[in-house]
Amino acid sequence: MKNLFQPIFSKTPEPGHDLSNVLTAAEFISLLRVEEDYFDGEQNNTKLMVTRLRKIFYDQWGWNSELIRGAAGVAMRYQVEILIDPGIHSKPVRRYEDNEYQPRHRLVTYRSDDRIYGNTRVGQVPEIYRNGHQEIVLPDGSYCDAGHVLAGLDAFNYRQIVSPLPNFLLFLKNLFPHVDSNMDIVTWLGDIASSSGDFLFYYLANGKKALGIETEQHYINIDAPGSDMLGDIDPYVIKTHYDVSSANGRRVSDILEEYYFDTSKKRSFRSRRYSTFCTLVGLEDWNGEVFGNEKAWLSYYEKQLRDNISFQVFSLTEESIKSIWLPLRIYFNGFRDVIQCELLLKLFLKSLKELIKTEPLSSL
Repeated sequence: MKNLFQPIFSKTPEPGHDLSNVLTAAEFISLLRVEEDYFDGEQNNTKLMVTRLRKIFYDQWGWNSELIRGAAGVAMRYQVEILIDPGIHSKPVRRYEDNEYQPRHRLVTYRSDDRIYGNTRVGQVPEIYRNGHQEIVLPDGSYCDAGHVLAGLDAFNYRQIVSPLPNFLLFLKNLFPHVDSNMDIVTWLGDIASSSGDFLFYYLANGKKALGIETEQHYINIDAPGSDMLGDIDPYVIKTHYDVSSANGRRVSDILEEYYFDTSKKRSFRSRRYSTFCTLVGLEDWNGEVFGNEKAWLSYYEKQLRDNISFQVFSLTEESIKSIWLPLRIYFNGFRDVIQCELLLKLFLKSLKELIKTEPLSSL
């Protein structure tokens, strides 16, 4: 295996994120409560609030039409715009033209009919969206992308196959690229696919020369940093221990506060988050060193990852014949040595196994 590393647990913010802009988990949860309180009387509709909070960070660009179709009709508080040029507090959205990175920029601002502020804050960016505030520092000093946590929980509440087919034709899914779990694709599998997709775009933009290890690690670090991957794992654990699908349950902020701050033995679900995650994605028969079904798991997810990359490349390229040709080549196993599906999955699995060994009393 190449000398590459897939981060999952990190004590530093993701590349390019200024430490001064990182909120503590307590500060972020306080901002979530402000957002929940805006919807007076609905704060305990856990399922609905998960969607509304997720849409602050991830909305449009395929989320409604492909990734979480069931939540498409849920309105959230703010106005979302996709800009060609960056604005103050906008966030870049990956996009490629002629294989070169040409991002769009997602801007979230107050509406003119805001229930609290009316039209006095039109054009202003809410505090929760400023400065990449979705990446937070947890009480143990590790970094976590809370936006990914919300996305994973929302996908769990609206479980579906991700396919270009409409719902009524999903019985034909095996004839087309598809990913069996939208929760996978909006969390860990999607982030790994981002690294792989950038391998491909770099390869095409640089005369089809092989990527060096340093370049590959660079894209892993920026597309699937440790804070993103931890935020991808935690929704699997949270949805196992909390009822996040209730229409009359707990506030999302209270669930997150208990999960991240309660250190009692009864509630310390985080202490075995990695083994819990592995069980939920189908890894079995852990003997302290390896899983008994690793080969079958890698084979299954290699195809899932390849199809995920097909979707991503399609969504990121300009509307031309290339936006069809590239995904089709990937789907039919093209660029195998460039996109490195098996390698990236093995790196992820290796990091998970190393972290499981640090957990107490693992029962895998």
